[in-house]
Amino acid sequence: MIDLAVLGPDPRFGGGGAAQVEAFLEGARELGRSPELLFAPHPTFAGRRWTLDRVETIRQLRSGLRHASRAKDATSLWVAGPLATHGLAAPPSDRAYGCWLGTTLDEEWTARARGLGPGRRLAQRLNAPLLRRFERRLVREAARVYATSAASRTSIAAVGDRDESEVGVLPIPVDTNTFAPEPDERWQARLETPVLVFVGRADDPRKNLTLLLEALPLIRARVPGTRLRLIGRPPAQVPDGVDALGEAPSIVGPLREAALFVLPSWQEGFGIVAAEALACGVPVVITPSGGPEQLVRDSGAGRVLSGFGVEELAETVSELLGDVATLRRMRAAGREYVVREHSPDRFRPLLAAALASVDSA
Repeated sequence: MIDLAVLGPDPRFGGGGAAQVEAFLEGARELGRSPELLFAPHPTFAGRRWTLDRVETIRQLRSGLRHASRAKDATSLWVAGPLATHGLAAPPSDRAYGCWLGTTLDEEWTARARGLGPGRRLAQRLNAPLLRRFERRLVREAARVYATSAASRTSIAAVGDRDESEVGVLPIPVDTNTFAPEPDERWQARLETPVLVFVGRADDPRKNLTLLLEALPLIRARVPGTRLRLIGRPPAQVPDGVDALGEAPSIVGPLREAALFVLPSWQEGFGIVAAEALACGVPVVITPSGGPEQLVRDSGAGRVLSGFGVEELAETVSELLGDVATLRRMRAAGREYVVREHSPDRFRPLLAAALASVDSA
């Protein structure tokens, strides 16, 4: 029998979803639990190009059936990850379960649709009706529901027809020992040839890398010598002034050397990399993408753009690169905020209370 069954996404995809799930698993272990992740393996990692599991609805239904008995017999049952649909084994188990979710299907799909081809848009439309029904049922029937940010709490509550007061917030923790600033003097010296950093897959439409690449020539014209580092799957063509580091085993080194971290996403449930940048003492510039907005505004450690315009992004980044005093203030404020609000030491008691609330439901 599993002590704590956790229904979530395939962790091999990496990114924010994997970070969220790993935070849940690690936090549970530190509380003396023995969690086990149950997920639907994605065919990409099995090398199977043509398979019914390429259809999201079929893959999640099969996973729900496969994991149903183990979910039902577990001592505790949770769904943890960016989307509720990874937990289709939970409602049929006819027992109390909890959810810790990052966003909703419609929010993620709307953001991704801008960069999808006709075939993938059609697949999205075909999958949507049934997956939305699954999502609504899973959120509505959960004993306890938690979001990763105040922004995602609103949309998650609406999906499950729940009052927003019924949805708590579990802040994703950041390892503030690993994600730590380099010495101030060294960091400030790097501002003579400033580096911007972007983290994400270039082929993920939701990350909206195109906006940053279009703004870069304007930034370099105003602040000569500025370079952009891309961490993650690179674009097919790398423009001048861009260093594509690929899928680095660790983002800590390149991140802590940055003058600014730029997150131009259309939508984010939380934006874990923005919090990691702040922990490294790196100010953040973001678009109005949801989850990260509260992080940046409350910390005072960056700028939230009013929209998705190239000129506004270029002007904001250029202005900050020319204001060392403001960057130093943001650097200290961001680090202090993440240590206070997103440390593992704060997360553990919040997770303990969430686990206990479901166990007693």
